[in-house]
Amino acid sequence: MEKKYGVSLKWLAVTSFEMRFGNTTVVTDPYITECVGTDVTWENVDNCDIICLGHAHWDHITDIPRLMDKFNPIVLCGDQTAMPLVDWLDCSPTVVYPMYPDNELDFGDVKIKALYGRHTNLGYKFSELRKRLDANPLCQADPGMAALQPVGSFEYRNFLFTTPNGTKILLWGNDPTVAQMNLCKALQPDIAIIQRSTSPEAIAKKAEFAAAIGCKVLIPHHHDFRAVDDPAIVEQFKQEFLARVPDGVFIAPEHGKWIDL
Repeated sequence: MEKKYGVSLKWLAVTSFEMRFGNTTVVTDPYITECVGTDVTWENVDNCDIICLGHAHWDHITDIPRLMDKFNPIVLCGDQTAMPLVDWLDCSPTVVYPMYPDNELDFGDVKIKALYGRHTNLGYKFSELRKRLDANPLCQADPGMAALQPVGSFEYRNFLFTTPNGTKILLWGNDPTVAQMNLCKALQPDIAIIQRSTSPEAIAKKAEFAAAIGCKVLIPHHHDFRAVDDPAIVEQFKQEFLARVPDGVFIAPEHGKWIDL
């Protein structure tokens, strides 16, 4: 990789990354300790000044209380997620920042912009989805976490991180719809961290999405806890991306290992 972007990041689990921007460290979607796909735990987080929360499903939030207790970070989340999150954490409301779409905050070492998103279509009616979420043992043991699940199905925030040197990093989930593609095309991120898929057709669509939005470095994420962290899937994603972006760089992250870009 010829260009140096001046960013360091570490994949923890699922959609959880630790990112260093100068003296500011961001942790995304902290579901780490309970993830069965890795031995990495919340204790592998070196620092945490800001938590960015894509949505409030249990597989994105379980380590927030632990990180709050140790690092006292602020939390950036969707506006509808903010109040039930404050209630669950029983924290000061001043540390939770409701992020409306296109809201951008400048923290000096990094600007963080919230982007409108939609949760991946799981194909269930809301009543069916809620039953599935409520049946999770973590939610059954924690009523406050259970109360967050409905809004987690409805509200989603992707995030764009911009460094002082102009490097843009997109953290993105969701289906690659036309609306999402057009939104992200306007951003032209240098680095895109994109949720992987499993079927060949879906992987090709994600690669098309990555190429269309102009990214040069692609990093996959998500669902290692569902045994989809398959080297063959990662390799197909890589080949599909590089076929569309021959001068691009594809990085398959390893749990708990820093990547310097």
